[in-house]
Amino acid sequence: MKMGIALGGGGAKGFAHIGVLKVLAQAGIEFDVVSGTSIGALVGAAYAAGGLEKLEEIWTKITLKDIPLLLGPTWPRQGLFSGRKVLKLFNEIIEEENIEDLKKPFVAVCVDLKNEEIVAFTKGNVYNAVRASIAIPAVFTPVVSEDKFLVDGGVLEPVPVEAARHLGADFIVAVDLLASSRFERTDPEAQVILEEELLRSTIEDNSLVKKINSILKGRSREPGIIDIIQRTSVVTQKSLTAYRLKEHLPEFVIRPSLSHVGILDFHRGSSTIKIGEQAAKEALPKLMEEINKIQDTR
Repeated sequence: MKMGIALGGGGAKGFAHIGVLKVLAQAGIEFDVVSGTSIGALVGAAYAAGGLEKLEEIWTKITLKDIPLLLGPTWPRQGLFSGRKVLKLFNEIIEEENIEDLKKPFVAVCVDLKNEEIVAFTKGNVYNAVRASIAIPAVFTPVVSEDKFLVDGGVLEPVPVEAARHLGADFIVAVDLLASSRFERTDPEAQVILEEELLRSTIEDNSLVKKINSILKGRSREPGIIDIIQRTSVVTQKSLTAYRLKEHLPEFVIRPSLSHVGILDFHRGSSTIKIGEQAAKEALPKLMEEINKIQDTR
């Protein structure tokens, strides 16, 4: 039986994937094929490369003040952030240049807005594939490749079960990060920091930036543009996930409780990983039962 793991999107909620994979590995469950959408593609690529521990080590050191540097505020013509630093860290974890060189079969899922279709990368440059998959519309700048305009796979495929099936998986465990999400907000302090850095990327007058930022601080309890973008994305992807999981049914689904974690709360790495660990521990007895049931019939 070929085991597959389908890691869904959800921005910083994706730290939970690390916790899920750790607990399942400790229980002796190793996956033969890996599929990922958005942050699931980033974590999935690290797992397929054997770099999950290094990913955890690097990302759990991220603090609140590191977030602007990590995301890379940019002139907001196509997106608020470039995401270059995220991928620079990614390159420190994964030595392989191409997907086909990874230790496990891997697929990164994104969406081509120009041709209105899902694109699944199973070969080629792993950096480019993951960069396209994490390009949350309006948050991260898209990737332009030949005749394609590539953005986050969550636009059409929030949890890439079908992609894992195409890689030959017989038994798929899907990890849905958005099932418990309500109106989660970016940490108010993080919101102010991010908005200030966005201003700095477009306004050269530092005194003007400080004046505008003082106004932003007074409104930090109100949902900002980042909150509105992320909530719109979550609402859409939750409904789409429910539909897609019925159409492409996995054998098992793990749903970490992440309602209080915003998609840009990258400074909450350690606590989010623990949520993933807890979700996997709670799901493990039933998962083992399902695996044994299928193995007994073969």
